[in-house]
Amino acid sequence: MEALQGELQNAKQETEKAKSEVTDQKKRVTDLNSELNQANTRRSELQTKFDQASSELKSASSQIEERQSRLQATQSELENAKQETDKAKAAASDLKKQVTGLNSELDRANSQHSELETMLDQESAEITKLQSELEQANAARKDLQTELSQAKSEGQPTSPIEPGQ
Repeated sequence: MEALQGELQNAKQETEKAKSEVTDQKKRVTDLNSELNQANTRRSELQTKFDQASSELKSASSQIEERQSRLQATQSELENAKQETDKAKAAASDLKKQVTGLNSELDRANSQHSELETMLDQESAEITKLQSELEQANAARKDLQTELSQAKSEGQPTSPIEPGQ
């Protein structure tokens, strides 16, 4: 019986030991469940942050695409403006050449105008001289007519005046 009591005692000790281990294991399971709950809470928080970051990333990507589209449109406008500027420069160069040509023509016309004015002044001087000579000739003719009229009235014979005398 002693052997049975020893075995019983051993079995009780083993049962106590097993109960202690079960209690320790239950505590360990409770602690692990608590850690698991905390990990799940943390994972949920991280998932929420990840979802927010993903949403912000999508929004940022959309904004980048929009800005790239605007940049391309602006670059296209800039290229068109450069082409228009080149066309305007070419047109300005052509106009400058035309202005240079027109200035040359104007200089020639002004030179001709000056020459014509000089000729006109000379011709006007000649006309003035001829008018003066004509007035002198008319005055001389009038004097001669007066003398002729007086000679006729006095009865003196008149001799015809030949041209060139």
